[in-house]
Amino acid sequence: MRFSAEFSRSSPAYLAITAAVGFLALGAATSSLGPSLPALQERHGLGATGVSLLVAVFSAGSAVGVVVAGVLRRRVTGRAGLVGGAGALAVGCGLVPVAADGVLAAGALFVAGIGFGAVDLVANLVVANGFGRRGGAVLSLVSAAFGVSAVVLPLVIGRAPGNLALPYLVAAAVAVVFAVLAAGLRMPLVLPAPSGVASRAELRVVVLLAAIVLGYVALEGGIAGWETTHLRGTTELSAGAAVDAVALFWFGLTAGRVLGAPLALRWHPGRLVVVSLALGAAAVAVAALTPYAVAAYAVAGLVIAPVFPAVVGWHAMAVPSGRGATAVFAAGLAGPIVGSPLIGVATDATGAAAVPWVLAGFALVTAAAAGFARRRAPEATTVDPVRL
Repeated sequence: MRFSAEFSRSSPAYLAITAAVGFLALGAATSSLGPSLPALQERHGLGATGVSLLVAVFSAGSAVGVVVAGVLRRRVTGRAGLVGGAGALAVGCGLVPVAADGVLAAGALFVAGIGFGAVDLVANLVVANGFGRRGGAVLSLVSAAFGVSAVVLPLVIGRAPGNLALPYLVAAAVAVVFAVLAAGLRMPLVLPAPSGVASRAELRVVVLLAAIVLGYVALEGGIAGWETTHLRGTTELSAGAAVDAVALFWFGLTAGRVLGAPLALRWHPGRLVVVSLALGAAAVAVAALTPYAVAAYAVAGLVIAPVFPAVVGWHAMAVPSGRGATAVFAAGLAGPIVGSPLIGVATDATGAAAVPWVLAGFALVTAAAAGFARRRAPEATTVDPVRL
């Protein structure tokens, strides 16, 4: 089949489609782990501590993937980074269902995490920098694919909770498709390759944006991870209904990525981040009111959705050299490590009703950091492309 000129492998449209498939693979991988933990626990005879370590291993692998991809940005092409990351993600996900014991399952998840981190970093940078000022809007649209698979996979797992093969093999298959598409890219990929010493202004911006991403991911991960606990502890919803409510949050996040794209074209990223987080704080606070909790969490997903792609685009504008991108993404991976224990301590101390208030605190503090960063971050829009 021959591609038309509009959708040739050297066109921005092909890059956008490829990136969307990549985000679909990331969403499938990350949303498979949590709902499949009971099956992994039963199959490998793990206790609660052992199961929690599986999550930690995946997160650690993701951090390694981000760091490795960041270090290699000056030595390998953007296409190689995407293909290599997709390959690791596919192999790791494919090995999870056939792992003979918990140690091998952890190893498979570590490999999958490395691929996840590498694809996450490179795909975001390529899209954010490859479309100029439209980068934030395009990234918001293509990253909505993450939410699609994040909604679908938990629902599938809920209908067949003991089937480990289905979700992980689906994630592996999507990663393979992404690798094939990425290998076919034939256009210049704008992938910043920093050199020299960062200025004080750049360091300040990177630190502030890293703090924003950390707070945002703590908020997003906190809702995804603790909404079920909050609903089961404060409402009369069944266990199944509480799990399905999380899918509504992911649906809201997906819709918000699409609806936020036009705003990303018109608003400065800093303004979009501040407004989104302020609305998110209000939404999760409303979730403290039992009759409105499910709807409030869905609205929270809708309004905070533009934050992450806006920050990526903000970094591309403010630091066109690309310095600090690895630190910004690594900070995001630290979000659940910092946020989840805080929510857990508050829940142990005062009960599940504390969850939305801690989440609202995350949103407000992060919004304040974004407001401060907006006053400090310089604007720049040009970057030299690195060819495939």
